[in-house]
Amino acid sequence: MMLKFNTARAAAASPEDILRQAFADRIDAAGQLSAVFTDSQCIGAVGVAGLPLRLPAIQELLKLPEVAALLPKETGASALFTVNDTGTELSLHIRHAGRQEQAIAIPEAAASAALAQLQAAPGWAGALNAEGEHVIDLRSPVPGPHFAVNLLLGNRLEFPHPLQTTPKSVVDRLGGGSFRSHAATQVLATRWDMRQEENGFPANRQFYLFEDGKQIFYSADPGGEGIESAVCRHSQNVTIITYRLSGGLEITRTIFILPHAEGLPLATEMQRVTITNHGESSRQLRLVYTGMFGSAAPGALFEDVLYSNVIMQGGVLQDADGAVAAISPDYYPEGGRHDLRFHTMIIHGEDGPVLPREYCVSYNEFVGTGSLYRPSGALKLSSILHRKGPGFFAVAGEIQVAAGATAAVDQLTGLVSDKSGASWSDTVLEEEVGALIARFTSRSSAEEALAQSLKFVRNYSRFLQVSSGDADFDQFVNRNLPFQVLYQSFVSRSFCQTQKGYREIGFREIQDMYASMYYFVGMGRGGLVKSLLKEWTSMVFELGYAYHNFFWAGKEPGKWSDDALWLIQAVYRYVMLTGDSEFLDESCPVAGTDTERPVFETLKAIIVYSGQISIGRHGLPLLDFADWNDCLKLDDTYLNGPAKEALYRKQLEAGGVFGDSLESDYSESVMNAFLLKVAVDELSALAARKGEQAYADELTGFGAKLRQRIQEHAWKGDFFARVLFNRYANGEYTYLGAAGDGMSSDPAKDGSYFLNSFSWSILAGCADEDQIAVMLDTMKAHLMTPYGMKLVSPVALGRVSTHTASDEYFPGDRENGGVFKHACMMAAAAMFKGAKEVSSPDLAAELCRLGYWLLDRIMPFKTMDDPFAVCGNPRFCTQYNNSETGENIGPMLSGTSTWLTLSLMEALGIEYTEQGIALSPVLREEQTELTYTLKLGSSSYRIQVRKPEGFHRMQDGATRLMLDGRVLEDGLVPAVDDGFAHEVELTFAG
Repeated sequence: MMLKFNTARAAAASPEDILRQAFADRIDAAGQLSAVFTDSQCIGAVGVAGLPLRLPAIQELLKLPEVAALLPKETGASALFTVNDTGTELSLHIRHAGRQEQAIAIPEAAASAALAQLQAAPGWAGALNAEGEHVIDLRSPVPGPHFAVNLLLGNRLEFPHPLQTTPKSVVDRLGGGSFRSHAATQVLATRWDMRQEENGFPANRQFYLFEDGKQIFYSADPGGEGIESAVCRHSQNVTIITYRLSGGLEITRTIFILPHAEGLPLATEMQRVTITNHGESSRQLRLVYTGMFGSAAPGALFEDVLYSNVIMQGGVLQDADGAVAAISPDYYPEGGRHDLRFHTMIIHGEDGPVLPREYCVSYNEFVGTGSLYRPSGALKLSSILHRKGPGFFAVAGEIQVAAGATAAVDQLTGLVSDKSGASWSDTVLEEEVGALIARFTSRSSAEEALAQSLKFVRNYSRFLQVSSGDADFDQFVNRNLPFQVLYQSFVSRSFCQTQKGYREIGFREIQDMYASMYYFVGMGRGGLVKSLLKEWTSMVFELGYAYHNFFWAGKEPGKWSDDALWLIQAVYRYVMLTGDSEFLDESCPVAGTDTERPVFETLKAIIVYSGQISIGRHGLPLLDFADWNDCLKLDDTYLNGPAKEALYRKQLEAGGVFGDSLESDYSESVMNAFLLKVAVDELSALAARKGEQAYADELTGFGAKLRQRIQEHAWKGDFFARVLFNRYANGEYTYLGAAGDGMSSDPAKDGSYFLNSFSWSILAGCADEDQIAVMLDTMKAHLMTPYGMKLVSPVALGRVSTHTASDEYFPGDRENGGVFKHACMMAAAAMFKGAKEVSSPDLAAELCRLGYWLLDRIMPFKTMDDPFAVCGNPRFCTQYNNSETGENIGPMLSGTSTWLTLSLMEALGIEYTEQGIALSPVLREEQTELTYTLKLGSSSYRIQVRKPEGFHRMQDGATRLMLDGRVLEDGLVPAVDDGFAHEVELTFAG
């Protein structure tokens, strides 16, 4: 038997190609075509032509039995559906192998059903409205796993440890997904499944309606019998789902996280369900609500699901009359008794609030011989407390809805924890759940809590509000972008629609504060920013290395070499924004000890460690396990922080001098050298501001030496290297990244190239003008794709390492030549910075154009132009694009939104300095006017920029800067929180 193995990337034929050849005269060469093969032989195809964009139209048509019945049965035959220009007539032509084309009559019923599908097809992806909300028909196909997902965030800013205790949720268009409280603690369980489309266990947040013993509705089945319409509206921090049923019922689900209040559980998610009876008679309904609590030992789900079940038992909290105040699983291990999950249902009926009197804690019992869509055990719940898990729960209650009336049911799912900072006792569950029930016995309490939540989000977003003339751009920048940055400020990168692991908050996440602090200070919350920065600062060791990440306790100290360097940039931004130099003298714990030291001393230790001790033979920082990007795991024998410190102590005991470099042959990170240069320059400015001029001068001198080392050792003629090797005595490999490195996996290329070497050489002020021009040409040749800049060109890292992240992916995905959008936004920020600094107007204009070109490829609302091809999410940035197909790939949490914000601030020319706001915008060449408002506490600055068409910047021509009608001669806008609304005009001369 002859066998042939085919793969997706190697497939030569496509169904679209077959149809274009078979029906060449019927298919517009430039038109869109949806097609599938007729069988596995892949010589025949069926499709539909004349679509306005790429859509899975034929897949949807073939779900109609009357349409599927029209297809030819003969192997190799092809069929093509076409629609007339008005969309009112459907035609079908079939071509059998070796025969003439044949027109097939379509029965009226089949044609009508198919045309209805095709007419609706352009709206399948939904729409973004003027408020930046995504409105989606739930009965339409969805473009991808992240496309119809929303993010929800709680508010614990007034309470202890908000960085780690702030609750967070992911919600899909059907209300599914999961919910976490503090750190990575699951309240509603995720689903350990190979399907990335499902983040949460399928029962989460879902409910059923029964009437007269018959199931008439299931919230996760929008195409169910009797449902006339089903629409989801994802908004900033709330999801609202509405259904209309043929019998006159209208059901609305409003899902959000409660802002925290004293005495309430640490984390509570609410789903307000309202049922309106538009019919003429009263309805007696039974509502059954379900969910799955998270495991107290989620790690056991990898290897011992039995353990996860037998360490828990069912539990119920009841009031004096025996009603169900809450379902709450009881865990046996001591560690599970400090996070108490619960679910409470409050029915707001005609006679006031009522608690349910039925429950079930057995998934098998509930589903029985049916399915989750139609369970056989839902008509009567057993109210039996089973002796083992899983943490499934169902509660049921009766609801009477009079004609013309609206009933409401509040579903409150949450967690009581000793991490809340409140007092802890054996009765804390009863006390906090009791307080929660007492508060929400009032029907209006849910609306008040939602209004409070949404008000905070609106106030947060006010720091930057733009008016560019582009409605899509404005609603994204004004509404969705700031919310994603806010969300990420309190959430580990591990939590979104597809990432289900437990990566903790770490020093890379502090980059989110680079952007978020402007919003917090804008609303008068500078003290919060300071407290968050101190939490990171406390994770730095005495010698100057840091924990890589932390949830309550730090972990992996000094393993990733870039970590602590990010802190200095954050502190610098904060001080320049607020003028709070006193923060540098505030005392902060030292990681790994019981001692404290001033913040400034911690920053100095970071410079000593990264710039003097942990450096290689060229005087640049060591790579260690990896730096910012994990594909660079190049030193198999790397040392973490404590191991390196122990070795260094031995070196000192043998006669070394503190401050000398560690003796080693480890690799050096050029990106870390750039990060160090930024840190040195910014700490020098902080020192000068603090009055320590001698130390400032010392840092200035060190920065000059560091730049000289970078130029001498890292510039390789067409690019800055990414890594310098020291371990090859024969000189087989001396560097990675740039021509001649011997590391390209593409025989046609002389070297490998890393985008961050370009970006950070400019951001650090290390690249001169000629080098920038050369690097631009190199990037266009090796990294530029229609979808953005690749993170890295084809590279054979296996030649120098036994394991790198690039080995894990197909070419074009993620670290193996994917478009890493986080890095692209760093590059855009560098381009806008360079556009303002280089002397050549032509080079500056090219940098500016390329910066905006990158922005346009990252803006998530652009997915609506071709949603089923590029996927992603139209409201939130995802992390990657495949560089071959352009598909937006998750996760949704990354530095992309943060650096997109920073890139926009760079383009708009917003820089906070000691003297004020230094305005230096570089707008798009075609743009002649842009207005934006900055919020600073009780003050606001409305800034209007006007220029002629073409590229313009401050240094090339005459400009006029005015504040409240008076000219500012020094070009700086005083940033004063004086309670007034100020008008700023910046005009470029023609």
